[in-house]
Amino acid sequence: MAELRSTVALYPGCSLTGSASGFAVSANHVLDVLGIACPTLDDWTCCGASSAHALDHRLHLALNLRNLALAEQQGFCELLVPCAACYHRLAATAYELDQDPELRAQLNTETGFNYQGTVAVRNVLDFLTRDVGVDAIGERVVEPLAGLKVACYYGCLNTRIPRRECFDDREYPTSMDTLVRALGAEPIDWSYKTECCGASLFISQESVSARLVSRILKDAVARGAGCVAVACPMCHNNLDTKQDHVRAEFSIARPMPIVFITQLIGLAFGLTKSELKLGHSFVPFQFAPSAKEPVLT
Repeated sequence: MAELRSTVALYPGCSLTGSASGFAVSANHVLDVLGIACPTLDDWTCCGASSAHALDHRLHLALNLRNLALAEQQGFCELLVPCAACYHRLAATAYELDQDPELRAQLNTETGFNYQGTVAVRNVLDFLTRDVGVDAIGERVVEPLAGLKVACYYGCLNTRIPRRECFDDREYPTSMDTLVRALGAEPIDWSYKTECCGASLFISQESVSARLVSRILKDAVARGAGCVAVACPMCHNNLDTKQDHVRAEFSIARPMPIVFITQLIGLAFGLTKSELKLGHSFVPFQFAPSAKEPVLT
């Protein structure tokens, strides 16, 4: 497994090196426990997030061609991209350049790179469930999260890459749910798995995003979830940092901890909250595993 994974590089993106560092730290710890070599792509640049492609689509393609070309130059066949926005932008770029070799050649000339289209862009949920395997993850659980009910929140980007086949159901995905079960926890059945949290609207139209976040939090609370698990830095930010204001405005009964799925995996692997940066969120996560036997799926 380790030899195969040496062809995979981690693309952290801007959020994972800043506000969502807990996602990067916990992902790296989890990969270490699993024995998977996944070095960080050297000299990566911002993917353009939610604005670049809308302002200048061609420049956005060139920006991400650079990251894909760097992966090829450094000998990687795959890019593991934890951030949902980065995954969306890199995967969409790879698809468009694969469908239009002439455009790819033009951008190679303009940028001075020689991207040949050999890099696969991988979502973290896809990678963990399909490549690593749910069974392999379950076998490494030493502190099952028994008694914890989890609302698996995928957000609106993880399963919705334009024109591309998705690794999961677009409207009611289950990949994160299977990971949560392997950890000994219980994923709840709910209707807000892929509803938008408002993304960057919290900057320009806070009232709109607050209303969207309130619906997600209110349903998670009503269904008895102990936390909401996410695989997106923007979703984590909106659901966590704005929660006091949203709860007060929309009469939400209690706080709802927001955790990255890799933090839950790391907790079940026996890593400490400090190692996983679980104490860095605005809403505290209080659950403590008690059982010591592995969970086999």
